Amino acid sequence: MNYSFFIVAGDPSGDAHAALLMKELKIIFPDALFTGIGGPYMLAEGLNSLVHFDSMNIVGFWEVIKHYPFLKKALNLCEKEISKGRYDAFIGIDYPGFNMRLGASAKQKGIPSICYIAPQLWAWGSNRAQQVKKSTDLIMTVFPFEHSYFSNFDIETAFVGHPILDNPLFIHEFSENRDKTICLMPGSRSQELYKHLPLMRPIIEECKKRDLKPLLCVPERLIDHPGLKQFSQDEIVTNARQCMRTAKAGIVKIGTSTLEAALLGMPFISYYKTSYISYLIAKSKIHLTSISLPNILLEKNLIPELIQSDAQAESLHTSLFSLLDDPIAIQNQVQGFHKIRTLLGGPGASKRAALTIEHYLKNRI
Repeated sequence: MNYSFFIVAGDPSGDAHAALLMKELKIIFPDALFTGIGGPYMLAEGLNSLVHFDSMNIVGFWEVIKHYPFLKKALNLCEKEISKGRYDAFIGIDYPGFNMRLGASAKQKGIPSICYIAPQLWAWGSNRAQQVKKSTDLIMTVFPFEHSYFSNFDIETAFVGHPILDNPLFIHEFSENRDKTICLMPGSRSQELYKHLPLMRPIIEECKKRDLKPLLCVPERLIDHPGLKQFSQDEIVTNARQCMRTAKAGIVKIGTSTLEAALLGMPFISYYKTSYISYLIAKSKIHLTSISLPNILLEKNLIPELIQSDAQAESLHTSLFSLLDDPIAIQNQVQGFHKIRTLLGGPGASKRAALTIEHYLKNRI
């Protein structure tokens, strides 16, 4: 039997995780076909992408509203394709606002709807739980506490661990030979660079005064971003993970990159700025005292967080230098980073996720 999957990822980390899952699914289902939306990693695994990936990479309430006509068109295109009913499963990789709608469409057509990397209801509140239940047959969670959380809403759930640990770079021993590099991470989306790059120039100059080597880490696909014109070539790198592996410390945009920094053993502070409207909406909805993943996983405020108006160039470099001048704070962070590795389930998450999908589909037949 040739299996056909409709799979959607809408951001760079989702693209990477989905590609690893596709690779494992092809071992189980050698003739598997993949259609949907994805980026370069998914395309390399054979995805037939219906929509240009970069156009999907949008975050923030106001930003989504501005791009609503395109997103609605993409959603309609995917729903039309799914309505043909020839798919064995729909797999949504994170990206909940879009994928929950597609999942509901798939379920209406009798196509199993599988969510990999669950909607963060534990952050946004449980009022969307029924929407998740209506759009999802199976949730494969990546954080240990999510299993019991979603099970409480009578949603079939399996904890498979975090696929980030399937990358060997994240399971190596932490480097003890850290250089003078300060890793500056403004984000992986164009809109994030517009918000965060203006903060970086003053920070770079302050770091140089302390004989540090600040490096701006941006994705290769954004190397021609207009905001980068104020920086010299020797101030920019595109291999963020390698930079984090050996850097003395970092200033990291809140998101998956904070988890990557922790798993690479780099001491850091975190920050985020967005549009004022998006910030107000998010602030009214988020029910957590911390929003960086290491702090959430460890259930304590280990990593400094500077959000919105607090995320200014002066406050960021001041917080960074306070960390650098406090060896106990650095030691506490590194100890916390070791604990995070044990919480994420160990390597093999992508394989476990693929086997979970196989088991689920075969039990439905």
